[in-house]
Amino acid sequence: MKKYIERPIPKGKELNWESIRSVPINESEEPLVPLNIYPEKIICHPEYFIQQIPNAMPVLYIREGVYKKLIAAAKNLPKSYKFVVFDAYRPVEVQKSLFDSYKVKLAKENPTMDEEQLVALTLNFVSLPSTDLKKPSAHNTGGSIDLTIANGEGILLDMGSYFDDMGDIVITDYFEEKLKKGEKITEREKNIIENRRLLYNVMIEQGFTNFVNEWWHYDYGNQLWAYNGNHKYAIYTSTKPFFFWKL
Repeated sequence: MKKYIERPIPKGKELNWESIRSVPINESEEPLVPLNIYPEKIICHPEYFIQQIPNAMPVLYIREGVYKKLIAAAKNLPKSYKFVVFDAYRPVEVQKSLFDSYKVKLAKENPTMDEEQLVALTLNFVSLPSTDLKKPSAHNTGGSIDLTIANGEGILLDMGSYFDDMGDIVITDYFEEKLKKGEKITEREKNIIENRRLLYNVMIEQGFTNFVNEWWHYDYGNQLWAYNGNHKYAIYTSTKPFFFWKL
């Protein structure tokens, strides 16, 4: 654990959505697999189903390759610690519900913004819903995962905010920047820094990339991963669980 919490989180790459959506995709045809069958290392907490978001599913799915990397990362957590997954594969209908609700909330908080500005601001938190196989929403590829860590007693580690909170505090390196600036850091903030570093470094070590605006969001195989990891192409586009294809 020591090597993970001593390794600072670096400054994230500046996002350029036009460049992200222009990354070519070589689809791997990996299937989606459920995340709820390995409770020894993964606890599923399907937040959007719990919140009764329309079309959200009670079972969380992820691409098989991502699942294997997640298990490898989980095995590097301290003994008895587990990943807690809030969201992974996301149907387009759920993506649209989330994007629209965020935009409405931001419009109320920023009444002088026009539509273009609101969309740009919303993109800091939620990807555009898309059915374009060349420009898929990150979660719709099965290559994005939202997660945190719980200790051996099932208590979530303090990350400074909850999943899906908004504001600068959710930026992954928010507290690292405070350290760099020489600002006074409380004991709680020191603990938060170590917890975020633990999550970040065990995930990055397995080839994931982090979405810089959300400490909980990690990618593998999709366009966001390719962009942040400087890969030539992505390997996942939009997909569906196998039973959807039979409908």
